[in-house]
Amino acid sequence: MADIAVIGAGIVGASCALFLQRDGHKVTLIDPAEPGSKTSYGNACSISASAVLPTATPGVARQIPAMLRDPAGPLNIRWRYLPRLAPFLLTLLRNTAPERAAAHGKAIAALIHGVLPAYEILLKQAGAESLVQRLGALKVYKSDASFAGSQHERDLMTEQGFPFEVLNADELRQLEPGLRPIFQHAIYATDSANVTNPGRLVRVFVDELAASGGAVVREEAVGFEFVDNRVAAVRTSGGSVSVDSVVLAAGPWSRGLAARLGAKLLLDAERGYHVMLPMPETPIRRFVHFADDKFVLVPHEDGLRLTSGVEYAKVDAPPDYRRIRNMIALAAATVPDLDTREQSIWCGNRPSLPDSVPVIDRSPRYDNAFFAFGHSHLGLTMGPVTGRIIADLVAGRDPELDLSPYRAVGR
Repeated sequence: MADIAVIGAGIVGASCALFLQRDGHKVTLIDPAEPGSKTSYGNACSISASAVLPTATPGVARQIPAMLRDPAGPLNIRWRYLPRLAPFLLTLLRNTAPERAAAHGKAIAALIHGVLPAYEILLKQAGAESLVQRLGALKVYKSDASFAGSQHERDLMTEQGFPFEVLNADELRQLEPGLRPIFQHAIYATDSANVTNPGRLVRVFVDELAASGGAVVREEAVGFEFVDNRVAAVRTSGGSVSVDSVVLAAGPWSRGLAARLGAKLLLDAERGYHVMLPMPETPIRRFVHFADDKFVLVPHEDGLRLTSGVEYAKVDAPPDYRRIRNMIALAAATVPDLDTREQSIWCGNRPSLPDSVPVIDRSPRYDNAFFAFGHSHLGLTMGPVTGRIIADLVAGRDPELDLSPYRAVGR
């Protein structure tokens, strides 16, 4: 079997590495940071079987000015970054056209159908079943009008075959009594699950990789060496790693390396924030998305995680915690007796493309290089299914999925 390097030790890279190792390959995982300590560490803890909407949906452009003006709103743009961001934003706005948004939603949904079976394989192998709770996910609405605005999402879920229930106020209170009785409707995605600690899950996966003979190199991938129009080695900050194949799964840090492998993409760092609060006396038991105020509360083994927002800025720009801290008041308005003392706060970078559809593909220039990045808000959800597909591509197997929407070219 082959010597394969996987660049990136988040949930996507770790999943690719494990599925490749299951095929008998000798795998080296390359990342300068501790596995699971970057984007995968701070996400919303959800394995989503319902997040079928891309960021660019019809009508979203009309909402942007109000979101930018709101100090507790879900969108912030560092204006000095706008010249670099402009091509990304213009393409995103074009993708709000109904036919484009529908196509991108279907591409996302097609991947999500394979999420749970792929997770089950890796969780069982790593003995990590206890880190996942199959309790579903909620999206809650304060009014009839805001719920009516979700009709497109519900139609897409129905069309793509994702099970969900529509709950009234009484049914919601019975399912999640820790919420104030101010919500009139809810969508309950019954197949979704929570990861109690995403960073720890990635570390468990990487520990399993190492225990089964894989190598973990704590160095930065800075380039490649080529022989006969193939990747022969990954150059790192400490030397080089000889390879038969390479998988690029470095999240928001993939853009420059992808260009060296023949693909110029509008991949950008969509920054996200969370703040950890103590779990209230009546706990929140599952992922809850508050549709009106656009934030999430989700249980974590260390407390209650409040996460929200999109910020476009340089990947290494200093954090601006004002908006996420402003959202604590919104959370207190939804959860009785919420202890608002900040336990910790975090900022990270999501790898986003203007269509919200990840790149899962072979390099257009080097046939032994593979891409697995750009999962936006759904990296934790799609990591294992992406790993399974990459292993299929490396092996020449049919992934039983039309991969044309996830190509690196024509984006």
